[in-house]
Amino acid sequence: MIKIVILTDSFVGAKGGSEKHIKDLVSGLDTDKYSIDIIQLSNTDDIPFPSGTRDANLSYHHFPVKKVYGVSGLKTLLAISKLIRKKNIQIVLSFHEMSDIINALLPVKVIKLSSRRDMGFKRNNTLEKMIRFINRNFLLVLCPSKAVQQKVLSEGIPEEKTLLLYNGIDSETFSQALEHPEEEKTRLVAELGLQPDKVKLVTIGNLNPWKGQRFLVDAVGIMNARGANCQLVLFGEGDTFDALEQQVKSLELQQDVFLKGYCGNVKDYLPAFDLMALPSVTEGLSNALLESAASGLPLIATDVGGNPEVVHDGVNGELVPPEDAEALAQALMNYLPSSPNYTEAARASRTLVEKQFSLSSMLHNYSSLFERLTGQAQRD
Repeated sequence: MIKIVILTDSFVGAKGGSEKHIKDLVSGLDTDKYSIDIIQLSNTDDIPFPSGTRDANLSYHHFPVKKVYGVSGLKTLLAISKLIRKKNIQIVLSFHEMSDIINALLPVKVIKLSSRRDMGFKRNNTLEKMIRFINRNFLLVLCPSKAVQQKVLSEGIPEEKTLLLYNGIDSETFSQALEHPEEEKTRLVAELGLQPDKVKLVTIGNLNPWKGQRFLVDAVGIMNARGANCQLVLFGEGDTFDALEQQVKSLELQQDVFLKGYCGNVKDYLPAFDLMALPSVTEGLSNALLESAASGLPLIATDVGGNPEVVHDGVNGELVPPEDAEALAQALMNYLPSSPNYTEAARASRTLVEKQFSLSSMLHNYSSLFERLTGQAQRD
């Protein structure tokens, strides 16, 4: 039995891509081979533990940390060390900066792995220096994209201490838009309040400044002014909801742009759309891109982070500069359903996910890594 602690700043029931990744990982590992303790550090008194993950050999813990350098951080460090000794934990895998710091400082003999999920855009100078300092304590740093791997290498980590490990999507659970039954697609379009004769665009992600949704709203205004006749649905919630709503009103796009909030079953609605756009200012590797690709949608995304590893320019979509509404609008118009390259791009998206970003491959790669590392530790 391989015994693992997964350490995360948030909680597995949250709505972000990292949380979904952890949930997919712990749900997919063999219950006969793995015992997993998930430690969630979110600083809240009442944390909802997720449903839908496996129950066998899986335990959840909540150690709220107000400040990693303070008393609560020290108490958590000691509590986790105690749990590791009690359960004979072999591997600690940490997600996000606070978890990485605690993992790196653990005063116990254990295999320490860090999973970096983004380009470090939230770090201030102090945190950046701390991360660079603790990097030496990790046996490996796992990266979901080549872009994140390059960021990690820039922090002074030797290449042999990094590992590219792509996120995985179970593409078989996604319906391909091109092959979706027409009557079912019509029902989804009506349920979303969209018009069947208009081009339907979708974007998925938390509503915050670095996701760049404001540039996409501007792009829709530009497109429709040029006769594109399209509608946009934004799935997500966050700090910029009110600002985006005001932007839609100021551009008089209330009949064409809809903020739908968070949608827990967004994959069920993806076959209703023609195109997916991701206008992020920064990105590690977007699950939303992978899910849209699995649904067979052409992809228009900014040329940042891991996006070029999912959007192959001129094959399954187009890359554009960040913060450029004009470029977004032009790229989207290049891939309207009436364009000659639309069908080929849609099929290329699905093929890419099946070949490079499958859930089964991700789980196999994680299992192989864990088994190799624990086997090495036992020989040592």
